[in-house]
This record gives sequence, C-alpha cells and structure tokens, in this order.
Amino acid sequence: MMKFKLPGKIRINPIVKKELKVISRSWKIAWGIFAYEAVLAIIFFFAVFIIFDAFSSYGYTSDYQEFIALFPIIASVQFGIIALIMPIITASAISGEKEKQTFDILLTTVMTPRAIVRGKVESAVIRMMVFIVGSVPLMALSFTIGGLSWLNLLITMIAFLIFAILTGSIGIFASTLTKKTITSIILTYVFYFVVGSMSIVPTLIVVISSTFSQGSIISILMLINPVAAIVEMFVLMLGGDDIFSGNAIGFWSGWGWVFLSGIVMLLMAWGLQRMAAWRIDPLHGYLITERRKKKAKGVALK
Repeated sequence: MMKFKLPGKIRINPIVKKELKVISRSWKIAWGIFAYEAVLAIIFFFAVFIIFDAFSSYGYTSDYQEFIALFPIIASVQFGIIALIMPIITASAISGEKEKQTFDILLTTVMTPRAIVRGKVESAVIRMMVFIVGSVPLMALSFTIGGLSWLNLLITMIAFLIFAILTGSIGIFASTLTKKTITSIILTYVFYFVVGSMSIVPTLIVVISSTFSQGSIISILMLINPVAAIVEMFVLMLGGDDIFSGNAIGFWSGWGWVFLSGIVMLLMAWGLQRMAAWRIDPLHGYLITERRKKKAKGVALK
C-alpha cells in the first residue's frame, strides 16, 4: 500500500511569525478588537433604529426584508476602516525600521527583500482579518433577518481580503519612499487619490465628451478602482441591475466584471510589492551609484 507523508512543518515567514507573537502577547489587539466591534455595533443598532423609525413614521409595520440594507451599511463601514487602518500598519513597516535604526540589521539577515516586503504585508493583512472575522456574527444578523445567502458573506470576506492586500501593498510601497512614518501615511493617502483619479477623471471626461457610446471604455477604466468593484458587488447581491453591463470585455460583465476587477487589484498589489522590494534591495542603491559614476565620468571626458 502507498504511504502518504504529511509535511513536517509549515514554513511561515519569520517576520509574520515574529510580529504575530509580539501582537498576541499585548493587550492592544484585544482592546483594538473591542473598539472595532463597539463601533460596528453602534452603527448597526443606529441603522436598525432608522429603519424602524422610517416605517413607523408612515404608520406601517416593519418588513424584515428591509433589513437587507444592514449588510451594505456594515460592510461599507468595514471597507472604510480597512482603508484607514491598513496605511497606519503598513506605512510604518519600513520607515519605522529606519527610525528605530534596525533596517540595516534586517537587510543583513538571510531573508530576501521580497520576503521582507511579503512578510510585512502578510502580517498586516492577518492582523486586519482578525478584526474582520471577529465581526462575522454581527454581519450574520443582517443575513439571517435580511434574506441574503451565506455565499454572499463568503464573497464579501474574499473582497475584504483582496482590498486589505491592495491597501497594504500601497502602504508598504509608500513606506519604502520615505524615512518618516507620518510622511509614509500621508503619501499612502495621496496614492489612494492617484489611483482613484486614474479611473474617475478619464471616466468623467468620456461621459461628458461622448454620447455614452463609449461605456465599454468606462468599464475597463474602472477595473482598477476598488470602490467601483465594491459598489458593483453590493448592487448584484441586492438584486439590482448590472452597472457595467455591455462592456467591451464581452463575457466579463456582472459577477465576471467583479472577478476581473479583483484579479486586476491583486496584480496591482503584486506590482507594488515588487517595486517596494526593489526599493529596499541594497543592490538597487549600488547600481544607481554606479550609473551616476559612469555618467559623471562620461561628462568629464567630454
């Protein structure tokens, strides 16, 4: 009979292992989860109150199907929290090491620059997903009384993960460009604006200057915009019409468009991580110095 051997040890990035150990020994993560859940709970009950008040003001009894609106409200708040918190976590990943003067020591380890960047992003994403998973019971309430399926919850969790990876990659890239944590955080939010402008501004130009016959171009441009993918996902879950139907990608409309947008965002995250690894690679500075020397030598000979 054939014998199957289980892997002896699962290889974990040393940075992920070290940072998660430090976090788990601190009360900060516990209080952070408490504050996170408290904010979501306040928003949840406030939304419930508004729904009940809207029905009672017209003299109707509450239709529990209307509680389906709780899902996009809670999920949108969580997407907003991810967009705000991830830069604070990842923007200090490299610049914080420089401020503590431990960055050079980190580069002397056997870890490659890509492994360092990947470890920083993974630890931040895992930390963020701990908060998200902790909110599942609260989100499940909107599913049970709102009539949505558990598949929608799974899709939403995957969307949280992809969005966290993208925002974390933006933060880690910004962290390699500066030496101060505050500057890195500000630069991350500037990158948010740039990514949004790359899709929104051309879209507005197309809409204003055309007779709406170029809707396919709009749908392609908006693939890089996380907000557009999130809105499209919510609209499809709630049974609305496809926003980006009839695009030039043919089959890729509706859920296909959302899936393709997720792939594009993962590719963007991968590219940002590669550029961040290139930035912190010691050979990067050496090669630039050598090029400058050759250029200066060539100018001197002329």
